[in-house]
Order: sequence, then structure tokens, then C-alpha cells
Amino acid sequence: MTALNLAPTPQIAEVLTVAARLTLTERLLVARFLLDSVLAKESDEEADWQQLSLNAFEREWDNEADAIYDNWRELYGVPTR
Repeated sequence: MTALNLAPTPQIAEVLTVAARLTLTERLLVARFLLDSVLAKESDEEADWQQLSLNAFEREWDNEADAIYDNWRELYGVPTR
């Protein structure tokens, strides 16, 4: 069963030739390592984007012009309960 019907690149063809000589367990380990490498990269990229957005959010909301609203309960007379 194949997920895509694409012609492999020369590099992929070479990897498949080598993989054919591996045992089933070895091929499964290689597949796991490849998948983990992709997932780790995506996770790192997601963390990078989250950090960038958090930095931008903090710059937007934590500034002197908006500092007056830090004590909004006192400003608007709202009790803390």
C-alpha cells in the first residue's frame, strides 16, 4: 500500500534500496526515527512561533500608556470580592 503515487527522487530511491536490506525491526526503527525528527522539528517551530507571539503580546499590553489600567478594580470601584 502506498500513500502517494509519486516517483521517488534519486536520494529516496537510494534510501529504499538500503532499507530493503534491513530487517523489519530495523525498518520500523528507521521509520520511528524519521517520524520523531519531523515531529520534533514541528514542535520546535511551534514553540518559536508561540514565543514570538508572546513577546509581541507583552509589548502591546505591558507599556506605560496602559499602566493606568493595571489597577482597574480601583479605577472603576470594583471590589475584589
